[in-house]
Amino acid sequence: MAAAIKSSYGPYRFAAALITSVKRDPLQILEELQTGVGKQIQFCRPDIVVSERQLVAAFAAAATTTMSGAARSRRIEVEFLLRLSCQTQIQDAIKAAGLKGSEDKIIAAVITTGDLDPEKILINIAEKLGGKIEPFRRITSTENLMKTYCIDETQLKAIPKQDTIDPLELIIIEKVVSSYVG
Repeated sequence: MAAAIKSSYGPYRFAAALITSVKRDPLQILEELQTGVGKQIQFCRPDIVVSERQLVAAFAAAATTTMSGAARSRRIEVEFLLRLSCQTQIQDAIKAAGLKGSEDKIIAAVITTGDLDPEKILINIAEKLGGKIEPFRRITSTENLMKTYCIDETQLKAIPKQDTIDPLELIIIEKVVSSYVG
């Protein structure tokens, strides 16, 4: 499945995907999906994600803080949401990135330990939601992302324009990575 975004860090394996055409309310089935040892699942709104690299950076930040004992949450999937949204309080992360209910597009992220394959779990999640996994694409406008992450035009203009670099993506990833420092 080429549409899944995958990474690993320390004892953790990660897979995330954009799931579209969701027919069942993700919030209603999250508890059912969360059962089982060695797997953690997090759903978020795709309108706060600038790129696949942001998802991987948030995973790496969550894994780093969890392994070092510096995590703000006892659960790595909640730590992932904190890092992804660049928030310091769980309730703020849920407000910024959490699902409201009845979404037809979501980002599903799975973090596993041991031999569990997070990509297979993603496929199961998509099936249970009645949706389909698609290649990641930016769902929202630059303006919405700037508002979400408190980025202004001055910050964007400070990064020299290049064909291969999206200044907004760079700034957001910097915020994700630095969200666990200090």
